[in-house]
Amino acid sequence: MVAAGVNGSSMLISSLAASRVEVRSVWAYNLDQEFALIRSALPFHPFVALDTEYPGIVVTSKNPYCTLTVTQRYDLIRANVDVLRIVQVGLTLSDAAGNLPYTLYNDGTFVRYVWEFNFRDFDIDRDRYAPSSVELLKANDIDFQKNKAYGIDSRCFAMHLMTSDLLSLGHFSIVSWVTFQGAYDFAFLVKMLNGDNKLPQTLHEFLALVRYYFGERVFDVKHLSKHCRGLYGGLEKVASTVQVERAVGCRHQSGSDSLLTWQVFYQIASRVNPELINRLEHKGVLFDLALLP
Repeated sequence: MVAAGVNGSSMLISSLAASRVEVRSVWAYNLDQEFALIRSALPFHPFVALDTEYPGIVVTSKNPYCTLTVTQRYDLIRANVDVLRIVQVGLTLSDAAGNLPYTLYNDGTFVRYVWEFNFRDFDIDRDRYAPSSVELLKANDIDFQKNKAYGIDSRCFAMHLMTSDLLSLGHFSIVSWVTFQGAYDFAFLVKMLNGDNKLPQTLHEFLALVRYYFGERVFDVKHLSKHCRGLYGGLEKVASTVQVERAVGCRHQSGSDSLLTWQVFYQIASRVNPELINRLEHKGVLFDLALLP
């Protein structure tokens, strides 16, 4: 390996499908070195797209979801996250021009990359899960026995996260976070950062913790898309509408999904509706719990 790059070329994120992108698979044995790489890349790549994978939804509402208040939707999220265990976390770092971190190897190979963290917390023989969700994760190459044997303890991940400069911790931060319907994503991270304790009882307390840990610049692509004519549906649907192709991996793999989330965000921000981000940021409306699944 010759260099880990921080500034990259002017390649647009929408053209990543024509470039080589790798998912850096992170386990307990390489967690330290991968967080060191993230810390070195972060000052030059302050946009962080987040995705999580978890074993489905096990607590449901008796009432139609569309009739629930925002507070009731949070209560449903809390009930699920409190009893579920994380499977994967995906992180994509980028600069404002859409460039990912890269490595230039001795043979001249130029590779951009994203991260996929694999956790040992979920035990399929012990923990609650939705069978259909677990089968879907298995079909997309998630090996639960490998995770159990070699995966990361979420408490160790949380300690690394706390010292990684990714978090705001109540102070000004250069980092902007990007998700797609990200309430579950942030709920799982808040749970980990709080020592695997239960989520706060109230929505107000939860949002306060999201702001404390992740700052004020939290962009939910699902929320942004509702302000753009013709954008609706899940991540795959929105990506197809804005003509973004998945650059690596497949759906329900957190590294791949975090990258697709970033690609869609970048496309909306730079081409579909470039004034939207500044307008919504000025209003402070970046994260919309009313759109939760």
